[in-house]
Amino acid sequence: MIKKIVIFLLITTLMSCGYTPIYLKKNNFNLSIKEYELLGEKKINRQIVSLLNLKKDDKEKSQYTLKLNSQKILEDVAKDKTGKVTIYKLILNVDVELSENEKLIKEKNFIKSFIFKNSDNKFDLMQYQKNIENNLINKLSEEIIIFLNT
Repeated sequence: MIKKIVIFLLITTLMSCGYTPIYLKKNNFNLSIKEYELLGEKKINRQIVSLLNLKKDDKEKSQYTLKLNSQKILEDVAKDKTGKVTIYKLILNVDVELSENEKLIKEKNFIKSFIFKNSDNKFDLMQYQKNIENNLINKLSEEIIIFLNT
């Protein structure tokens, strides 16, 4: 409860001096997309598009095209004496391009990674890996929102 009050006071103080946090109006993102071009990992692309909360506008009003090209890499970082993997590294790589009337406006590459230990319980390991992937996708989406807003 005290945390919420402190955060509220901090936000109201910052806003009174003209500062507005980027994520305060996260849903008021004013970019409407005519077309999506999604390449690479379908699951990652779908989650990012969903988290971006962009409006799709097929009408003449919008001429923006958003292209996402994502890649997921699972690397072996360390092995024990027997050759069994002990540490993994999950890397998510997303190339973002925003075009208007077939002319490139912005492009940027976003990379997030996380290193984690192997587990003997493969079910737990897969669940943990999915959680890591979802967290990385959330972080990537936040960065992409900032990139598209600026």
